[in-house]
Amino acid sequence: MATFRLGVNHGRPVEASLIAMCCVCGLVRARKTVDGEADRWISKRAYEHMYGVRLVGNPFTHTYCSGCHADFMQRMRSSRQALSHLAKRAG
Repeated sequence: MATFRLGVNHGRPVEASLIAMCCVCGLVRARKTVDGEADRWISKRAYEHMYGVRLVGNPFTHTYCSGCHADFMQRMRSSRQALSHLAKRAG
């Protein structure tokens, strides 16, 4: 992950990298502290408080949080099933 600037966490400098933000609900992915740890999604305010990094002016990327991804995939499955059903009726 690319490093762009430093922030401060409880008085200690920390690296700020691309910040992942859900493009649907706006939650921000918390940094992992342990390899293999599941993603945690927190509010923008909680992220700024937890890491001492202001989101304004920092580079971020859009993605889906786990909840919005699950909702999106369910909608896609439903749409695919409806299209499949219509194609069978038409053909």
